[in-house]
Amino acid sequence: MTPTLGGWETFTILIAGISTLAIFSFLIKENRFYRFFEHFYIGIAAGLGLVVPIKNYLWPQVLVPLFGLDIVRFPDGTLSHEYSYFNLLYIPPMLFGLLFYFVYSRRNSWLSKLVIGFLLGMSGGIAFKGFFNEVTPQLVGSFKPLIVFSENHIDWMTSFSNTVFVVTLLSVMYYFFFSFKRNAQAGQKINATGRWLMMVCFGAFFGSTVMARMALLVERLQFLLGDWATAVRSLGGL
Repeated sequence: MTPTLGGWETFTILIAGISTLAIFSFLIKENRFYRFFEHFYIGIAAGLGLVVPIKNYLWPQVLVPLFGLDIVRFPDGTLSHEYSYFNLLYIPPMLFGLLFYFVYSRRNSWLSKLVIGFLLGMSGGIAFKGFFNEVTPQLVGSFKPLIVFSENHIDWMTSFSNTVFVVTLLSVMYYFFFSFKRNAQAGQKINATGRWLMMVCFGAFFGSTVMARMALLVERLQFLLGDWATAVRSLGGL
């Protein structure tokens, strides 16, 4: 089914198709055509990264309630809601954040270090909290029963899965334990088992990465053979 395209929609599809072909041209060799659209994409991403926070957060959630722009006055003189003076609490952190621009002042650059130190401390705290929120459930989840009962009988599939998980966990941990030499034959076998199991895991990760990249490639090819080809044919009919 051939979609009906408008003028602006056709233009955007044509630009998107040319940009896609420009990026694919890198497969032949690096060229000016590719570099132009590479810088073009980086410029759009940088501009979008500036506009989106202002449009989606700073303006609607900070500036609008701060200046009372969301208050509607009805014909009878009543207001949609009263102004909350708690919105003035936005001003101190905003002024504190503006100290960051003193980095361009040689005399008062120490003021910017206050903001930088605050951001580093906050980032460290968030990273510390995130580490424990991510690792602690993994530690708790690693304690799996080797024999699982379900309705008075053994669930062999779940038991086998848990056994493989525990063996993988212990053998991989043993592989990275370098405090003493592994001269015993049993230790060497456990070491080799951990190495092989890691290779299987890395292969699965690599396969999933390739599948994700192939999905992106298929989507771009469908776009070129579908929407972009339709837009090119519509130009030929003008």
